[in-house]
Amino acid sequence: MTDGFLALLIGIALAQKVFHATDGVAAFLATFIPCVLAASFVNHVFGTLLFRGSVAKLLFGMRVLRWKDGRRPRFWQTLGRWLFGFVVIVFQFVLEGASVGQACGLRTVRRRDERVAVPQ
Repeated sequence: MTDGFLALLIGIALAQKVFHATDGVAAFLATFIPCVLAASFVNHVFGTLLFRGSVAKLLFGMRVLRWKDGRRPRFWQTLGRWLFGFVVIVFQFVLEGASVGQACGLRTVRRRDERVAVPQ
């Protein structure tokens, strides 16, 4: 919810910078939707790559890591997780079990519960 609200706010701010008030509602939506998707993409994909979590995950003390070895996620994993999130959001109230938190080989954990992988 926090990340979605943040994407909407940033999307509105970006769309207002690009949009001209005389163009109408359809033109605003054509500008607003890509701005929201871009804000969500940067937050979820690049935020996870750089900081191991989106803004909301960092605020609530969580991290995203690879479930097999506990290391940083890769670009394609974060991209797949972001895209998978749209599918799950649509069916969130219908599906049980599958979640974005455990998609594409990644897992969301609390920072304080993260275990450092010890090389063997």
